[in-house]
Amino acid sequence: LLEFGHAWAKFAKIPDAIILDVIMTGGNANYNYTPKSDIDVHLVIDRNALGSNREFVDEYLQDKKVLWTLTHKIKILGYSLEPYAQDNADRYPANQGVYSLKRDRWIQFPNKGNYNWQDDPGLKRKVMFYKKLIDQIIRDKMDRDAVKDLKDKIKSMRAASIAKGGEFSFENLVFKELRNRGYLDKMNRYEQGLKDKALSL
Repeated sequence: LLEFGHAWAKFAKIPDAIILDVIMTGGNANYNYTPKSDIDVHLVIDRNALGSNREFVDEYLQDKKVLWTLTHKIKILGYSLEPYAQDNADRYPANQGVYSLKRDRWIQFPNKGNYNWQDDPGLKRKVMFYKKLIDQIIRDKMDRDAVKDLKDKIKSMRAASIAKGGEFSFENLVFKELRNRGYLDKMNRYEQGLKDKALSL
């Protein structure tokens, strides 16, 4: 996981000097994990050190994350890995497990109980990631296999999440947000266009 984190840092051109920690968080560091949960590997950095225009830096890092995901398929023991670079000023949501891979110890222990995912900044971040992923697939005119892979991932994550945590589980809320914002329809329309093109002469 540390190797993965540093490989992504190199890809995103994040200098080692501003990486304060490498952490594991998300579903696989919590009691709400499922067989389809990603392993979230976050670089904890000083984002201001990458530039004074914070909006530009945030957009750049999000785009790098999307490009990495579209060009790499790396798994650890069957679990997909998802990179992210978070600012060292970001607070960890209550009850969420945070494990320092660099220091090999818990920073914050996970807590069993009811999670209020609607207030979790990770939910907004995950939705934004999938929105950008869908937009990039369409912008790059990627093939039906790329669309199918993403649709299968979202579908299987949602099913496993509902089976474990019910209607208000994390991945199901991500699915609902993508549906409500029209992104699932957008992806379906693009896929249908590819099918129509394949059948046309």
